[in-house]
Amino acid sequence: MPFLLTNPMLLAALAGLGIPVVLHLLLKQKSQRLRFSTIRFFQKQDEQASAKRKLRNWLLLLLRLLVFALLVLVFARPYLPRLTNPNGMPPARQLILVLDQSASLQANDGAGLRWTLALKAARQALASLRPNDRAALITCGTQARVAAGFGPPSVAAQILDGLTPGTGTGELSAGLREATRLLALGDPKFTTSITVVSDFQRTSALNLGASPLPSNLNVQLVAVGDIAAPNVAVVELNLAAVNDTLPHATVANFGAEEFRELTAEFLVDGKTVSVHGLPLTAGGTTNLNLTLPVLPAGWHSAEFRVKARDPLALDNARFAAFYTPEPVRVLLLEGRPTARSFEEQSFFVAAALDPAFGTTNASRSPFALQKLRPDELAGALTTNPTNRPEVVVLPAQRPLSGAAMGALRDFVQAGGGLLLWVGEETSANRFNTDLAELSPALLRAVESADAESDWHMGEHDPDAAIFASFRRSNSGNLALPAFLRRFTLTPVATSLVSARFEDGVPLLIGRTVGRGQVLLVNTSADTSWSDWPKRKSFVPWLHNTAQFLAGRGPEKSVRDGENWTAGAEADLDLGQPAAKTAFRLQGAGRPETTVTTDTQGRLDLSLTTPGVYSLRDTSGREVRRWAVNVPAAEADLTALRPADAQQQLVRVEPTTGNLLGADWFGPGQNQRELWRFLLLCALALLVVETLYSNRSYA
Repeated sequence: MPFLLTNPMLLAALAGLGIPVVLHLLLKQKSQRLRFSTIRFFQKQDEQASAKRKLRNWLLLLLRLLVFALLVLVFARPYLPRLTNPNGMPPARQLILVLDQSASLQANDGAGLRWTLALKAARQALASLRPNDRAALITCGTQARVAAGFGPPSVAAQILDGLTPGTGTGELSAGLREATRLLALGDPKFTTSITVVSDFQRTSALNLGASPLPSNLNVQLVAVGDIAAPNVAVVELNLAAVNDTLPHATVANFGAEEFRELTAEFLVDGKTVSVHGLPLTAGGTTNLNLTLPVLPAGWHSAEFRVKARDPLALDNARFAAFYTPEPVRVLLLEGRPTARSFEEQSFFVAAALDPAFGTTNASRSPFALQKLRPDELAGALTTNPTNRPEVVVLPAQRPLSGAAMGALRDFVQAGGGLLLWVGEETSANRFNTDLAELSPALLRAVESADAESDWHMGEHDPDAAIFASFRRSNSGNLALPAFLRRFTLTPVATSLVSARFEDGVPLLIGRTVGRGQVLLVNTSADTSWSDWPKRKSFVPWLHNTAQFLAGRGPEKSVRDGENWTAGAEADLDLGQPAAKTAFRLQGAGRPETTVTTDTQGRLDLSLTTPGVYSLRDTSGREVRRWAVNVPAAEADLTALRPADAQQQLVRVEPTTGNLLGADWFGPGQNQRELWRFLLLCALALLVVETLYSNRSYA
């Protein structure tokens, strides 16, 4: 069988063989006749010695020429094509099977379930191999992994039987990247090829070119499923109002087909809250505002689902976990109760903290209000200590009894919050006497603004907790409220002014008393001294203030739990105090299991099933709740054609083609290389030439 050359152009170097021959002939020394008086004193030499010397020189030249010729052939890389095995069968094959395991494979097209079709195509690829061939299996889900290294095809087929479709995303380029790593571990005596079985969803085939493949590698793409399948999905469920955004769900139509009659259902803690009729145009998206019912404090679960006849049912529901914090218990003292609540001093405070307070309409509010007369204050602060108020609000009113003042001082000393206002009924002398241990300032005299110019808030401390809602740009203008009357006052030594009028007179003054906080507002709680209660900035400021005085952060009425993507590895951090602690994990229809945190208080969880999960300690107290959802990217079933996917593959020249050191440990896939044998021959001849030349000149 004639041999072939990998680098035939290098044979031109054989022309250099003529150079040593020419030099040998040109530099050959000619015999010269010399005249001597007599040669009888010279010893006669054997004429045969000269002939032997000439023969040895020619042999040395021949050896050196052979060494040079062999080295040239080594660089030219001769090889014999491996057309058949010794038994006449085609060369052995090794197949790398890349199987898409993303959530979109759970879609059911007209031809059937995509996953079933994918398994059938994978088995057919393995069935085409002979028993002496080899196969490797790579699954491409949220993470690409080698499910089976090179081995008998029956091993990969057996692993296929135990696989199920995933619920996360899939990136085919990651699967091809794992395949290129396997190529380096394969036997070069085998003919290697790659078969990719996938629906070639656009979102999973975006970066196919990120994994370059050898140009001589055969890559077969087997597609399952429709190219453009219609699909409806719930892509967002947000129950925490952020930046004035209401709780809502987002439903999208990813197909060219219009869905005129869709039914959407919103459930909280497994109970239906609302049902919506939902038409969706082709390629359309709609937001549905949701109303949460009044819920007790603690963890809750929500689900929004649509009923649609579409290929992928997995993304027709979305889950959320949220926490409703305990409301801040606020006690309002009202010194002049009337039948018309809007005439009361505490009306604007109550309306700001809970708009539905005093009505039969239930509403969600981060504050639980209780309104009492001044003579009821002492009893409210001393009885039922487990349900005592966290904040007491005193609008300007008549003096309190000694018992009430004593209970109020003890309340603040123990960590309670006190919000003081002034007004027409405030007596500076009595105020300074009764509240000397609590008030951040001593009141002096009432002063009124000029008829043509009122007062406005000047500088304020943006880092103060009571102004937390105003740190973002365009979050409210605190300089708009107009103030008509105020007290001149003197702050006590331990007080802190957080806001002043434009002329420098304190407006908001705070003080720490024991473990509690006291804040004095140098205006009235109603609209008799200012129009602040009617301004938009009043409500967020009062919320911040009440939460600060209660010792809480700026909590929302609903706080989202963690939201994880299905198929991803979740790292749940419970904090150092929970290190090496056992917890009970339950949810998403799975049986309860026991998990233990590491030395840092973390839990590494593999979350594959969409739904809501709950984590409880050994006593049954719920510690955390979170939701797991299908990635929204899997909802778009639009796919690439195999030909288009082939065009995205990036091909590179094999790195083993033109280097002497390449393929050192084995020949190419379809060839038997000869350069190693030639190199050994050249080395052997070089040793012979060295020994022979040394002997010749010895």
